[in-house]
Amino acid sequence: MGTPNPSTVGILPVGALGVAFYHHLTGGAHERDPGVTFLSRRGGSGGERWREGSSLGIETATQARGVPLSGRLAGTLPSAAARGALPDIVLVCTNPDQLFDVVSDYVAVVEHEHRCGRLLPGEARLPCLVLCANGIYFQRIRSSFIELLEEATLLGRLPDLWPDLMPAVVGRLMRGVTLQTGLRRGSGEAALYRPGPPGRTQLTGGDRRARSAAAAHLKGRGAWFEDAAEVPPTRVEFNKALVNLAINVFGQLEAIGPDGRFRVLTVGQIGAPSQHARIFGLVEAVVNVGRGVGVYRAEETPQAIFEETLTWMLPAAEHVPSSLQWLEQQISAGTLTPGLTPTEKWLLQPLQHFARSLGDPRAIQYFEGLEGQLTEAIGRAMALQRGP
Repeated sequence: MGTPNPSTVGILPVGALGVAFYHHLTGGAHERDPGVTFLSRRGGSGGERWREGSSLGIETATQARGVPLSGRLAGTLPSAAARGALPDIVLVCTNPDQLFDVVSDYVAVVEHEHRCGRLLPGEARLPCLVLCANGIYFQRIRSSFIELLEEATLLGRLPDLWPDLMPAVVGRLMRGVTLQTGLRRGSGEAALYRPGPPGRTQLTGGDRRARSAAAAHLKGRGAWFEDAAEVPPTRVEFNKALVNLAINVFGQLEAIGPDGRFRVLTVGQIGAPSQHARIFGLVEAVVNVGRGVGVYRAEETPQAIFEETLTWMLPAAEHVPSSLQWLEQQISAGTLTPGLTPTEKWLLQPLQHFARSLGDPRAIQYFEGLEGQLTEAIGRAMALQRGP
């Protein structure tokens, strides 16, 4: 497959994580960097909210500034393809339940390249699509990607991609498991974004050569990206799931009191020594399921992985976890609703699915119990929000 504009990166969409990536990939520069742009989903609201005349508020430890978005908005993936403005690498920073829309947009790009006569000769201009949302989902999204491509073939919008073209097209889909943090205060154009310090993002899955080149390019721009090499995507997702569950699920359970009152907590507070026994219990449950599905080796002990988890949490000690940020915003706006946030949904429910597939009643009870505790805590916060 050909690669468009090999020096460009697209970030989809504007959001806390995306702005943090933008900040580090541009070196915090005030001037417009033509090598980094923002994209939006066809089904999202970003196209209406952010316009050429908009300004992005970015705050660092030393200054707050407005970054004009003129020249920094590339539209949706299909519209960028139509203008010949596709970046080489797209960092997808949506919620996990929005990834299906992004993949659908990407299939529209593949169809566009076919109509332009570039797909069959192997000259299609297809970016590396790096999924950076939290959760355990890569294999499922990859399967959906293949199904959408095959459906497009059935409907005559694409040629038969097997056996040669399909691996090349699917090889553009990658997973970016990230520890990058970012904070957003407010909403819409009035939002103020505060990027966290550089955090590691591991690229895994997809075509080996394309992934290595993408990691090298992103690293060369000054951001902390690494090629995970032969480590499978699901293994890297499980490792990150431990961090997310510890700081987001336990964080919410700790932040919402018995009376429903909410208090903001940092990762350092959530991971304090007094909480280590609970975090270790989480690690044991995740490792047991991970062994069953071939993610962890038999000789890998929960104790060693627990210590690794604490090490991964350490750089974000001063950060307020994303789910707590979301809770604070919903409570402040009086719009908190029942159910899990997308992050927790795409962590707990896949783990429950694996546990059921393995027939592990203890794991099923553990992960369903966590979901129940979280649902009850959010219910308490909602009851307080409604008042007497």
